[in-house]
Amino acid sequence: MSRRLRYPKFALLGLAFLATGADCRLYRWVDEAGAVHYTDTLPPTQVGRGYAEIDDRGIVVDTTDPAKTPEEIRRDAEVQKSRDAVDRAKKQRAAADRALLQAYRSVDDVVMARDGRIAPVDAMIQVLRSNIRRQQDLLRGLHAAAADLERAGKPMPPKLSDGINQIERGIRDAYAAVLGHEQRKQEIYASFGADIRRFRQLTGLPEAAASDEGLGQRALQYVVSCPSAEACDLTWARATAYVREHARLPIQVARDTVLITAAPEGPDDIGLALSRIQEAEGDGGAVFLDVRCKSDPDGDATCKSPEARGILDRFQAAVTGPAADPAAPGR
Repeated sequence: MSRRLRYPKFALLGLAFLATGADCRLYRWVDEAGAVHYTDTLPPTQVGRGYAEIDDRGIVVDTTDPAKTPEEIRRDAEVQKSRDAVDRAKKQRAAADRALLQAYRSVDDVVMARDGRIAPVDAMIQVLRSNIRRQQDLLRGLHAAAADLERAGKPMPPKLSDGINQIERGIRDAYAAVLGHEQRKQEIYASFGADIRRFRQLTGLPEAAASDEGLGQRALQYVVSCPSAEACDLTWARATAYVREHARLPIQVARDTVLITAAPEGPDDIGLALSRIQEAEGDGGAVFLDVRCKSDPDGDATCKSPEARGILDRFQAAVTGPAADPAAPGR
């Protein structure tokens, strides 16, 4: 028959003297009311609540924790999962750091590798832009022919109308491709920028101030995204107003999705082209502003001038900012 003893802790030494035999064990457990019990057998109801085993010298030789609840098990699993994720991240970071130090000997090496990745993307953009220029010239010619017919009171032949629509689609598709490549360039700059900063940390180099390490990285201020057809309509209206305000050459093509000025002829001329790009899926899209200068060294310098860059850089803020909202106070 089990003996249930209820003694204070200081009586434990006396319990050791009561024990007989080398293998005599006592169990210490706490009931639901918080009372401490010492018994030579463990009540079945206490097995899952936790207990301690005490030898005949009064020393705790084993402890059994209370069984965990389903909620505690779930919480412990989440904690372990989080710890495992942290450990994996640390190992991945350590492996990436080793690879970075093995791949490059200096910051200049990282910059050179970055520029090597940028070069083919830039080359593809140049090819696309050249194709866009040709299509814009063709579109101007077709619109001039359509204007002549209109002045003569003659209808536009279906072939001419189809040709205009086809070229406009080609221009929009080419600008969409240019936008994709420009976004890829930003990703490359961001990735290598992180590598440069980490390389400096690992090698003890001071953090760089604004320098040529980031030269060429620019936010795409000449692109405005719109999430829906209604938003794109409003963006297009604001964008066309911006182009008309800043155009130094007459507008020659003005359609629902394309707005193009006359081609630049002088070295200081800056042509503007606006295109509305439709997303492949959904009603959203983007509006893309481009500048064009005369195809010679002087023209290239003009397109890189503060004036040309300013027109592009201010475009996004002008189209999306509060000043562009007709309903904004003060308008």
